[in-house]
Amino acid sequence: MTVAVTTSLSSMVGLGARNIVLLKFYDSALPFLTRQQCMAILARFQSGVEDAMALMDDQALPAEFHATVLKETNECIARLRMIIEG
Repeated sequence: MTVAVTTSLSSMVGLGARNIVLLKFYDSALPFLTRQQCMAILARFQSGVEDAMALMDDQALPAEFHATVLKETNECIARLRMIIEG
């Protein structure tokens, strides 16, 4: 039991650390993107999310997981659209 808890905690800590790094990279890089770059990224991002969502439909995941994916996706799309729309 202790091993399972330690392994789960290590996985969560790793995901949290990765999330922090990716968010800081995202916040640092996004302001330097041109409108055209954001348009290309948006199209590819939406396609990738749709593919991932299709795969997730086959998995028994909690509703909170799906809600968080949608929330985070919508926030990314909104930030890209802000740059696109000027």
